[in-house]
Amino acid sequence: MATPQSLNHSLLRPCIIHILRAAGYHQTKNSTLDTLTDLAARYMLLLAQTTANHAALNHTDPELALDISISDVRMAMQDCGVLTPEKVIQEQEFNGEEDIRGVENFIKWATGPRNHEIRRIALEGSEGAKEDYLTALKKKHSAADEQSRYNGTVLGKPADPRVVKVEGSDITSLKEWTQKLKSPPAPVTVLTTSSRRQSSALSSLGDQSMLDMDF
Repeated sequence: MATPQSLNHSLLRPCIIHILRAAGYHQTKNSTLDTLTDLAARYMLLLAQTTANHAALNHTDPELALDISISDVRMAMQDCGVLTPEKVIQEQEFNGEEDIRGVENFIKWATGPRNHEIRRIALEGSEGAKEDYLTALKKKHSAADEQSRYNGTVLGKPADPRVVKVEGSDITSLKEWTQKLKSPPAPVTVLTTSSRRQSSALSSLGDQSMLDMDF
């Protein structure tokens, strides 16, 4: 059985092939293709983690901590160098004008001829195609086209969310654990009493030198 990492690598590999074909490359070594696929996966993971970090900082409500907004995605793209060029925030505030050249360049690429060529090749080279390579591959290997067999996997619809219970604690679910982490810590009571029982005769010696003592 394939591991999730190898399965995700295999699913991303054809996407990199389509991008290379759209750029004019028609032949490459397997090692080169695997390296480019791994780089793309690492970059996508970095984007996802950075977006999640911005969402956690921007949404203080535990109920909305996992909600991703367009602002979170944009800030992650800025941090990862997708939206360039862009002036530093201090220069933008000094000029009183927001620098949106990076966003405009990204929109031009997404709606431009390069991305159009990638989509054309990904749709089996046909302008009227409605299915991507993955959907066509699933239908090719499944005569009955049973979509239910892929439910709960990366190839199908996500499974219904289930409550994950925590055993051995008063916290019964991950939701309660998240709320506890978001809540302020309870105040700690500090005992300030000065009445201390002397543990031995040595504790009453104070600063008396050990050389002055008779043994």
